[in-house]
Amino acid sequence: MTGTGTVRTIRGEYIEVVAPRERECSSCSLSGSCGNNSLRGGQTIVVRNTVDAKVGDYVEFEFNESELNRALFIAYGIPLISIVVGVAVGAILEAQFKIRLFNLKNSTTLIFTMVFIAIGVAISNFLDKRQNPTSYTTRILSREITT
Repeated sequence: MTGTGTVRTIRGEYIEVVAPRERECSSCSLSGSCGNNSLRGGQTIVVRNTVDAKVGDYVEFEFNESELNRALFIAYGIPLISIVVGVAVGAILEAQFKIRLFNLKNSTTLIFTMVFIAIGVAISNFLDKRQNPTSYTTRILSREITT
């Protein structure tokens, strides 16, 4: 997957590229109401500066899709799986073993779901913090010098 953007700052061997989102969002029917509208000015992406780009240069870069999918799984997949597991454990305890916390219907399911959500978010945060911040960086394919 490729994208384009303008170099905003240089940080050692990495550069920050501001990539506009119009191209990705223009064909979406939800583009007027989506939360991504907060990124209208562009999304900042950290890229290894392999072409000696300077501030203001226009660059084309490539995403490593497997790393992007891994990051998405950490951010969204693990919490979602933990919700499903929490609901299943709570429902099984309530239905099969007649365990009810607070003597309310579905209270066990609710409590276990909240506990498993907390565990899933904690796991996601732990994995995200262990990840090197530049491991999701992309590589630059080309550079256009702007004056």
